[in-house]
Amino acid sequence: MMNWNKLSEMKKNLLIVSAIFLISAGYFSCGKGNSEECEKLFSDNIIGRWNLIEVSVWVNRSLLDSIDYSKENIIFDFQENNKLVVSGDIPDVVVVFDDFQAGEHFYSFQTANVPNCRYAIPGPNLSIDETMLWREGRGYFCTILLSDEKTMRISKMDKVIGEVIDENSSLTGAVSYSWEKKFIKLNEL
Repeated sequence: MMNWNKLSEMKKNLLIVSAIFLISAGYFSCGKGNSEECEKLFSDNIIGRWNLIEVSVWVNRSLLDSIDYSKENIIFDFQENNKLVVSGDIPDVVVVFDDFQAGEHFYSFQTANVPNCRYAIPGPNLSIDETMLWREGRGYFCTILLSDEKTMRISKMDKVIGEVIDENSSLTGAVSYSWEKKFIKLNEL
């Protein structure tokens, strides 16, 4: 028998964490709710060379760590032909860099899907190498605000690992993690 109270509590917690994440990233408001403003809230200008400057990781909805990579010279070069070239000394943190290893990758990027202007919450719009994550209808959240086209964020929210359903049909033992990579666009010569 399913423990509906625990399931309802998990859904509520997921919504709260999502809202906090979006507020802290600066994506929550869309001005006066004007649909034209919403359509122009996010840029689709992913093409270019981006320097990884920071990675933040949350475990069970608590900020675990923010790591400064600004001096590491890790470059993500998104090219027009859907080729992503990642260079630099990529940290050995599989959870955060699983699809982002050094070398050439195929990427697919769509303009941020904003289902409700009032909240301006973009849907997943980036896939790397057409991984299982993308085939399952999920992907990464990639946002570039029009107000700051020099900063890009790529994130993945609430992946749950190690979950077990006990004899009472309750979910136990789960650990959820989320991460966000922040980039600065490099000036083109």
